[in-house]
Amino acid sequence: MRVIFAGPSFGRDLDRLQAEHPSVQFRGPAARGDILQAVRDGARAIGIVDGYFGEMPSVWHKEILFALEQNVVVAGGASMGALRAAECSAFGMVGIGSIYDDYADGRLVDDEAVALVHAPVELGWLPLSVPWVDYQPTIDALNRQGLLMAGEYKKLLLAGRAMHFSERTYPKAVERCAFDNAARAKEIVRLIRANKIERKRADADMVLAYLGSVKFTAGKRNWGFAATSHWEMLHAEISTPVTPVTL
Repeated sequence: MRVIFAGPSFGRDLDRLQAEHPSVQFRGPAARGDILQAVRDGARAIGIVDGYFGEMPSVWHKEILFALEQNVVVAGGASMGALRAAECSAFGMVGIGSIYDDYADGRLVDDEAVALVHAPVELGWLPLSVPWVDYQPTIDALNRQGLLMAGEYKKLLLAGRAMHFSERTYPKAVERCAFDNAARAKEIVRLIRANKIERKRADADMVLAYLGSVKFTAGKRNWGFAATSHWEMLHAEISTPVTPVTL
């Protein structure tokens, strides 16, 4: 069984991708315990793209190590997957994509660079803000193409960087720049939408492609897995059924 954890990085294309990749089981963004549960369910390969943080406990490194110790292929990229891959690649997790490369090489160090807010599954995980890893390359590309003046370029970068990830959208960033010419401000928004770069989506596609073609092989490890008390607590937590409450 092949499992991928993804949501806003695929957004409205998720249903289509599920139909095109019947050998892969799609699950929502990963939270603490989800990788352990996938291993228990029989997953032989796991791809991590999106994952929760803040409002829900994030995926533990420990459960990734457990999966690797069980000879499960674990790959990550695009978002939370890129972060965890950069942190766990030394133990055998496979990092995929340019965002993973940036974290692994130290060009990116801030978790916030891949963060965004999104709608729930009922609305197709629709992204509601723009992550920095998409925002900066988009503005850089417009500048390289000569579509922005030097002052506009600097203002847009500063405005985007200053905004909290949950508030960062292209129209809001342009609004914060307070350009004197309202018509030019609208034109900049149009140019951004017509030329936007989506690195997270590109890397997510790469993780999905890898997951669909990877071969299951036993890896060689020079480390051992330690089942700590916190790990045993997570096992117990997942094993304990939750009693539904009706209001």
